[in-house]
Amino acid sequence: MKLILKTILSIFVFATMALLSSYLTFRFVGSGKTVQVPELRGKNLIEANRILSKEKLYLKIEAEQYSATIPEGHIISQNIPPGQQVKEGRTISVILSKGPKILSMPSFLGLDLDEARELARQKNLYIKKVIRTHSQAQEPNTVIAQRPSEYEKGSDSVTLVVSRGPYDTLYVCPDFTSMSLEQAKMLADRMGIEIELEGFGGTIVGQSPEPGSIVKTGDSITLRLQYTEEQQLRWL
Repeated sequence: MKLILKTILSIFVFATMALLSSYLTFRFVGSGKTVQVPELRGKNLIEANRILSKEKLYLKIEAEQYSATIPEGHIISQNIPPGQQVKEGRTISVILSKGPKILSMPSFLGLDLDEARELARQKNLYIKKVIRTHSQAQEPNTVIAQRPSEYEKGSDSVTLVVSRGPYDTLYVCPDFTSMSLEQAKMLADRMGIEIELEGFGGTIVGQSPEPGSIVKTGDSITLRLQYTEEQQLRWL
């Protein structure tokens, strides 16, 4: 019987102490001064701790993340937004920056697009966008610019500007039938136009496309050849 009474008494004392502790904690927290949560984003730990100490608040590092914009050791975000009212003694949890994932950006300039993609794969970089533009100086499919630039910090992705090659040059197709074959070849070379020959002989008697048509660098023109009477006599 004494053992049962002793047990009941112990439980009663424990419950009383727990209620008293809860009451005192509630009175202590409830009677605390209300303060405004300060802005911690972008601050380093020393600055953040100093700011919180003035408001009798506490700092806790919840996690660390890579950031392309927030320097290493500075705060990316906080669990209670700045300006919110809280009681003194509250703990503010923050996420701390580990700095950029890629320490420096490699150079892609002058690489073929396939080579650039392979380099990006090796460096664990993501090619966010490929912008194509004409370039008089670079061959088609060659990287002519990048963003971020070489050795620039702060990104795990890159945008590449790739050459389409030079602009097409347009010409009015000349009348090759008024020229010798040698003259026609020299003019076509200057225009960057390919010549395809049909038939045999040294006289141009027809062409396709016709004179006056619009042609551009890289196009082909077919010239129809024929022996003249004078040329035929030479072979007799």
